[in-house]
Amino acid sequence: MHLNTTPAPPAGKPCIRDMHELLRDHLPPQLVMLTPLQELERRLHEIAAQHPRFREETPLVLAGEIKRRSRYSRFLEVSANQMQVA
Repeated sequence: MHLNTTPAPPAGKPCIRDMHELLRDHLPPQLVMLTPLQELERRLHEIAAQHPRFREETPLVLAGEIKRRSRYSRFLEVSANQMQVA
């Protein structure tokens, strides 16, 4: 059985204009910072399905937030260790 469907177009390069619109209209930075990662990943997948032009930008938002959280979580671990020592 063969299906005559057109394949999804290959992912293009991210567009800064689309990234700005994504963060302005769909995911304000304050909301991204407060949302748990699993919920953020689900929401980004949902946005990419509803608005295909944001397909290239949604992984960048998730990667940036993971990087930001790992960078700042080190300070929390250090301060927690210092409190245990004191």
